[in-house]
Amino acid sequence: MVFLRIVSIISEVTIQPILYLVSIETKERFSMSESAFPHEDFLLNAKLKPEDIVEIHKRRRDNNRLGFAYQLAFVRLHNRFPTQRPLEIQEELLTYVAIQLDIPETAVVEYQRRRQTIAEHRAAILNYLGLRIFGEGEIQALNSFLFDTACRLEQTGPLLIQAKQFLKENGTLFPADDTLRRLIVTQRQAARDHIFSRITANLSSAQQKALDGLLIAGRKRTTPFQVLKKPPGQPSPKSMLRLADKLERIQAIGILTIDLAWLNNNYQRSLTRYARRCSADRLKDLKEDRRYAVLVCFLWQAYRDTIDHMIDMHDKLMLRVFNRAQEDIDAETRKQRRMIRSSLDSFQRLGFLILDDTVPDTELRQMFFQEVDRERLKEQVSAAEAWLTGKYSHVFNLILQRFHYLRQFAPTLLENLTFQAEVTGATSLIQATQLLREMNQTGKRKLPEDTPLAFVPNNLRPFVEKEGEVNKQAWECALLTVIRDELRAGNVFVSQSKRFGRFDDFFITNDKWQVQRDSFFRRAGLPAHVDQVPDFLTGRLNLAYDHFLEQLPQNSYATVGEKGWQLSVDPAVSLSVKEKQRLENLQTWLAENLRDIKLPELLIEVDNDLHFTDYFCSAAKQREAEEVCTVLAAIMAYGCNVGPYTMARLTGDITYRQIKRVTDWQLTEEAQREALAVLVNAISRLDVTQSWGEGKTSSSDGQRFRLRRKILQRTYSHRFRDYALEFYSFVADNYAPFYSTVIECTDRDAAYVLDGLLYNESDLALEEHYTDTHGYTEINFAAFAMLGRRFAPRIRGLQRQRIYRIDKEKDYGPLAPLVKRWDRTVHMDWICEQWDRMGQFYASLESGHTTASTALKRLAGYSGKNHFYRANRELGRIFKTIYILQYMSDPVMRGRVRRGLLKGEEIHALARKVAYGKQGQLTALDLLAQKNTSSCLTLIIACIIYWQAKEISRVILEGEPEAAGVDLSLLEHISPIGWENIILYGQYVLNRSLVVTPH
Repeated sequence: MVFLRIVSIISEVTIQPILYLVSIETKERFSMSESAFPHEDFLLNAKLKPEDIVEIHKRRRDNNRLGFAYQLAFVRLHNRFPTQRPLEIQEELLTYVAIQLDIPETAVVEYQRRRQTIAEHRAAILNYLGLRIFGEGEIQALNSFLFDTACRLEQTGPLLIQAKQFLKENGTLFPADDTLRRLIVTQRQAARDHIFSRITANLSSAQQKALDGLLIAGRKRTTPFQVLKKPPGQPSPKSMLRLADKLERIQAIGILTIDLAWLNNNYQRSLTRYARRCSADRLKDLKEDRRYAVLVCFLWQAYRDTIDHMIDMHDKLMLRVFNRAQEDIDAETRKQRRMIRSSLDSFQRLGFLILDDTVPDTELRQMFFQEVDRERLKEQVSAAEAWLTGKYSHVFNLILQRFHYLRQFAPTLLENLTFQAEVTGATSLIQATQLLREMNQTGKRKLPEDTPLAFVPNNLRPFVEKEGEVNKQAWECALLTVIRDELRAGNVFVSQSKRFGRFDDFFITNDKWQVQRDSFFRRAGLPAHVDQVPDFLTGRLNLAYDHFLEQLPQNSYATVGEKGWQLSVDPAVSLSVKEKQRLENLQTWLAENLRDIKLPELLIEVDNDLHFTDYFCSAAKQREAEEVCTVLAAIMAYGCNVGPYTMARLTGDITYRQIKRVTDWQLTEEAQREALAVLVNAISRLDVTQSWGEGKTSSSDGQRFRLRRKILQRTYSHRFRDYALEFYSFVADNYAPFYSTVIECTDRDAAYVLDGLLYNESDLALEEHYTDTHGYTEINFAAFAMLGRRFAPRIRGLQRQRIYRIDKEKDYGPLAPLVKRWDRTVHMDWICEQWDRMGQFYASLESGHTTASTALKRLAGYSGKNHFYRANRELGRIFKTIYILQYMSDPVMRGRVRRGLLKGEEIHALARKVAYGKQGQLTALDLLAQKNTSSCLTLIIACIIYWQAKEISRVILEGEPEAAGVDLSLLEHISPIGWENIILYGQYVLNRSLVVTPH
């Protein structure tokens, strides 16, 4: 069968025989199955080059030429030869090669019979491409590579990808996947043995005994190991003390003296996730080396996580104290509203008298008391005195009243966290924390004469120091407040913290950076040498201004007036009346022909196609019906938010214990990411999805779910008027949902935008990304530019955004008033000064050395005094200006942004329907369980979209669209979401035999 995909590809490469394809019936343009290759790979590898044609024509007869060319293209696509008995034929590739050579693809039938010719051609292709067969020497090299890589990665899937990349880069053809998997298993075990023995060798007998003691239950039948696994509770002084107890337990074991810097952090996290899934009894059953290694990594990671939890809890406790203080002021203001209004009335009367030039100064006092009663004025002055200097004059007065509450956790916080200065200006704060820690330890109550005060903000100085005397309570309250603010701003870091540690730790080493420096800048399309940066960026920005000014006379959307930008309503691209009627006919025709299906059956059908459940099953149990159904039940239990207990009752033949086993051991983050990648790639390869997008653009947005559990991550959502958690999800333009993560609803989305683009495992070649205002910062414009992608947010109040210039001599025409101010010129010297360091930073995020969201949250918190922050901000302003100018003048771009975000909203509407359990309220306690719910929900949505897209293809293929008068050119306006043919909510069985009827 000839595919629609071939039509589009041939059109791109401008091969002549297009008419042959276009003449085929319309319905044959669609395939029920997905294409075998990503679009870009197909174009890059299957298109024959001029030198290839020369080599191909050295063969006599068309069948030999077609066969040679087919094997050549196959090797370039797959880095292996097609199997020989019989010759492995992939129709799409064969068709594409045959069209390029203008040879009938039936000629391959004769070629298949000549095995000797096929073998000779293979040898010629090896020589022509300079490739090697996988032999003994290649096995040794791969084993060495796999051992080193397995010391960083635990999962088979990523190791297989790395192995294939290594072979391809070294010009070696792939062996069978089974061969690679055997080598991976062997080297992974060797790496494990090396790591486990090295960690255990550093443990003393006392430390080993202490580690074993973690697995022994105490009086309350709970092991210390289980206590350490418990997630932090809601912010409170008691919860803070429990976190401190965790740190003390870990310190007492003595493993913090063991240096794990040599062990890759991803590997440490992998062993930690394994420990969190284990019970104490399961860990006891492990071999000693492995058990000790797992526990050491778990304790180290738990220690660092607990430090982060303490910092988070301090932040939220301080926020709560300030909020309640402000609420008290607001309540008092409402209570004194009548007095305040009366005082304002008196003030207004006095003002009128003073401003009235006809009133003599000598009579002013007398006339004022005629207007306002003396006693009434006394009351008003007294009340004003209380407001200006009394309890409610400043929020900090009410903070001081809560000093004893703050003392319930402040000593614990300072005792367990070691603060250090990231910048020189924070030295006074560090000295103050050390002083207060020493005073808490020694029981001293009086501050010394040389008490550090430089850290106290000017607005709090009058409360802290009065007439040369330092108020200790005010000083402590100011210290706790400034600690919170300086941690947010990144001016202070905490030793051993993951998210609040030293900023330099977010960077890859200089040696690694030097190796990848040139290739990083080349991929981003940016100059590697700082000398070229000013001209490059100036040219880019000037070109954007030139293009906007050229389009300005025809621009009906944006004009520039005396008050700045003037925007009109941007008319959405709308269909004509006839097109709307044809679209309605298409929708009706599809709705009548789409099959109805229940969600469990849908998931089984999709798994039969793609085997995505294989990633959740052991090799021995893959494709076993019982295991597949148990995995799907577990995915539905969390994705539909009904929970494992209720799901077991709904399914009947699958027990709670089975679902829990799958949840604990098989629904891992790695398996969920790999399964989702399979689904996303399958969606992208379906021909019908090309009508919706090529998988080159994407959008992201957050969706909130109620969360009533009393846990640390719980934050209040004013939109919900309730506590909530946010699932931040990503969707490609072809409706493929390729990533999701969990964030607190008070966190700004902007820091998480890069996570989905950098850390998804699909084959999507994403170039442009859309967000709403919450996903926008100037830093993100710099980040996307450094990573070679386009950032296109829909910014609320875009006309109020500033635009910037570099070239002061350029004529900016009507835009000159917007850029002529001194603060609208980009500081190019700041960018150049930090250019190489910025590249190193974003290369660190790209490589996964540091999670992008963690690093960008820290970076965005800095002030303009920080040189690295301001360099990123200035670079972001350049690309923000380029984007605004393009957005203002390009209706096509505005349409892309709008459509991209609408697809995200459609995904959220579907997610709300799928996650119907517990009235859409989350109950998961820890972050791992919350991520599990988010990931399973995304998996189900991806399955629905894949099935629906494939079903639309089936209807087009098997139906008679021309006879029904259906216009398939309007498919781009059809969505795989929103149809009523998928039954999400199960089945209600009414057993008539149970009805009591009169006899």
